[in-house]
Amino acid sequence: MKMKKKVLAAAFMAASMMLGITAQAEEKPYEGVELNFLRHSGYDADWMAEKAEDFYEETGIRVNIEQVAYSDSHNKFVVDASSAGGTYDIYATTEYWLPEFYEGGWIIDLQQFVDDPALMNEAYNIEDIPESMLELNRIDGKLLAIPWKFNSQMLVYNTNMVQQAPASWEELLEEAKRQTEAGNMGMTLALSKASAMDIYLNLLYQNGGTFLSEDLKTCYLDTEEAKEALEFLVALSAYASDGSVNNQWPETATLFSQGNVAMAYTVNTQMGNILDPEKSEVIACTAVAEQPGPVTACATSSTWGLCITKNCENPEAAFLFIEYITEAENMRELVEQTGGSTNPVRTSLLNDEKLVGEYPWFSVMSDISSQDGHTFAYPKTTQCTSIMEILAGHVQEAVNGTESVEEALDNAKTEIEALL
Repeated sequence: MKMKKKVLAAAFMAASMMLGITAQAEEKPYEGVELNFLRHSGYDADWMAEKAEDFYEETGIRVNIEQVAYSDSHNKFVVDASSAGGTYDIYATTEYWLPEFYEGGWIIDLQQFVDDPALMNEAYNIEDIPESMLELNRIDGKLLAIPWKFNSQMLVYNTNMVQQAPASWEELLEEAKRQTEAGNMGMTLALSKASAMDIYLNLLYQNGGTFLSEDLKTCYLDTEEAKEALEFLVALSAYASDGSVNNQWPETATLFSQGNVAMAYTVNTQMGNILDPEKSEVIACTAVAEQPGPVTACATSSTWGLCITKNCENPEAAFLFIEYITEAENMRELVEQTGGSTNPVRTSLLNDEKLVGEYPWFSVMSDISSQDGHTFAYPKTTQCTSIMEILAGHVQEAVNGTESVEEALDNAKTEIEALL
């Protein structure tokens, strides 16, 4: 707590001097300000509510956190933010909603506060957040949200079956085949509509492909890289569990945790399920690696971050709360309270010896977020959700054999470009 108070005190002292506030009020220049924060419910929402109380005690800034179901969060925010009398000041958002919010003019650029020494204390060390994670939250050079966590895909494998991580598509496919022929399940895949597009995009980028043009008008699913990526996925699915097109990430994690699956594409948020001490059979034999590819090992990544609305009357105070919530010491606390389910964006935490010892996938997440070319973003378009649904649907058709690879890609390209 002492470190947090010192960081906040330094920020408030700087703010006080800039605002000409007397020495008596130096530590609480925004005392009495009240902010409304909307976010989806969940484990870290309860933690944020607790931290908001600590923040109030230290700053005098009251942050009221309203939790709603994830399925209601987006629409509730849009209705409020698009109104001149909107009540929310802060919102928790994933980066693929930002194009819509930015186009609507509903959120503000946070770079102005990052660059303001009266608000951004040096101890915060924004350089600790990889540029790839900040870039996911930028549009037209404007920083629209400060991320606190991110999700990426990786490969998990059972070391009782697989001695070392496959280093190429060919090795991965051969290992999946060998394990299947030995009576095990070679691979488990999440190919439901909620995740099929994630897996396919990873393969496309690993193969050196591009999904959309820079002007977001052309879909590049007619390339050789796109074709090879889908052909590989169809081939790999032959060694996966039946009904893969119905599997979401939790189902694949559960299958892998039962001990008879050699490998799985998964996301970091499922590691708690895979290593659940009450249910898992693979705690002692689970290893983690980046997914290999012909051109690069990489992953499509997605962040959760905090943005400030245009309706906010005290954006400086709102930014101080965002700064407080996302500083390194608080992020460490969140990581430990959630058993590593929170994958922090901060490099120092992903490389922390103690945390990596407890959550070994952190080192893989560090590689993904910190190395050039290892992180790819969802398309920064207001049509992102619709585009992903189209792509997922045709990937499923190819896996099921109801469309050829060529038909699936051609149909997806046609339908996606009709939206662009």
